[in-house]
Amino acid sequence: MDWTFWVGIGVIAVAWVVTQWAFSFRRHAEKRRGPDPEQASAIVDVERQREQGRSGAGYDTM
Repeated sequence: MDWTFWVGIGVIAVAWVVTQWAFSFRRHAEKRRGPDPEQASAIVDVERQREQGRSGAGYDTM
């Protein structure tokens, strides 16, 4: 085994570490960012319209 083998192993190890770091950084960034306020308000609006539609159509269960 000459020096090119060890350089190749080193390159593979560095590429693996960089890949793991990048994916970890992306996961932490997604957790830190939290929910999108526009998307959250749109979901609330859809739920509100759905409930109004049920009660207005005579499907009120209470």
